[in-house]
Amino acid sequence: MSLRIAIPTDFSPHAARAARFVLELFREEACTFFLVHTYTPSFLRAEYLIHSPGQIGLGDSYRQRVTDKLEDFREALSPDAGPQHEFYTHAAFNALDSELNEMAGKEKLDLIAMGTQGATGAREVLFGSNAVRVLHRSDCPVLVIPEEAEVRHIRNILFPTDYAVDYDQLNLAVLNHFLGQPKTRLHVLHAFTEADSSEERQRAREQLLGRFGGQMALTETESQGVADAINAFAGEHPVELLVMVRNRHTALENFLVRPVVDRIGLHTRIPFLVLPPEKEGKNQSN
Repeated sequence: MSLRIAIPTDFSPHAARAARFVLELFREEACTFFLVHTYTPSFLRAEYLIHSPGQIGLGDSYRQRVTDKLEDFREALSPDAGPQHEFYTHAAFNALDSELNEMAGKEKLDLIAMGTQGATGAREVLFGSNAVRVLHRSDCPVLVIPEEAEVRHIRNILFPTDYAVDYDQLNLAVLNHFLGQPKTRLHVLHAFTEADSSEERQRAREQLLGRFGGQMALTETESQGVADAINAFAGEHPVELLVMVRNRHTALENFLVRPVVDRIGLHTRIPFLVLPPEKEGKNQSN
């Protein structure tokens, strides 16, 4: 089964590095890649909103330039492509997060993969504004790739969790794909809290144990911050992929600011998979 992966690009060198990282990560996999660029330049917004027929040519010209750049980007990536990689380009006048959510449904995306270069001059920001919006709003799993990431075999996946999720309702397809590789292990990390005695969290814990079985190693520690728990674990174990679930209970927000990330040295070097929250009444665990 071919994986369907969207790779947003702003045509920067960092975006190109992130794209090549993804191609290498899935080199031996059958994949369909969508190279995506969205644009909302200020001089075009009024034209598109009021549908002025006298100015439509200007928008068409801009779109053609974007389309040409995407074709150039695809050609530049061709030497790095695997034998079962297929590419499509996609340009749209839209906000990136909105367009990716539309594509997730129409193109049945399995994953969005993007780089995480922060805003120029804003030291406290690790992820750029586009990446932050995508992380917060995506209906599809998102793989974010730090600037210093190096491609390596994923053998150890670290999954910090507070058991505040119904795991049977999560989209775990990409995580299951990684776990399907030989010798790959899921390290579930949990820091105890007073809420752990609740029936819901006990049930979530049993869901994880039942779902991942022998592939999972569970580490439960005394109550501490997420960053401290991750650092303590990473100091004793190798980690090639960090996974978190985005929901109102988790500390994902804390990973989007530089001070916390500075305390998690591994996070500036390894890819970070963000799973969207569960949807009530719909099982997405395939």
